[in-house]
Amino acid sequence: MRTHWLVGLTGAALGLLGTQAFAHHGWGGQQQEQSEITGTLKTDVDLAGPHGTMQIVDDKGQTWDVTLAPAARTQNAGLKPGVIPMGAKVTIRGNRNSDMKKFEMKTVRVTYDGKNYDVYPDRIS
Repeated sequence: MRTHWLVGLTGAALGLLGTQAFAHHGWGGQQQEQSEITGTLKTDVDLAGPHGTMQIVDDKGQTWDVTLAPAARTQNAGLKPGVIPMGAKVTIRGNRNSDMKKFEMKTVRVTYDGKNYDVYPDRIS
């Protein structure tokens, strides 16, 4: 009985680990070159999950999903919930999703009111 329990527990742990690894997609789905978009903050910085997120709306009314760094790294860059007020104008520098139908940007820098929040400083080009 104990062996079955250990096998089951090990299988569950490996299953969760595999799911986590699959969810963490890295930079492979992004364009190679970096670009910038400017818009107004639609949702506050959310640090739940494997990466922080937020949404902005560009001047054409398109909502962009913005993926930040993992929570600790985003916070260490000074970007925390409430730092940027809702409706504020921000500029996002990063790598856009390779699928041009998706309005998603994996961010290396968020700029608000002249201050840079470099969530991936080593990737800024």
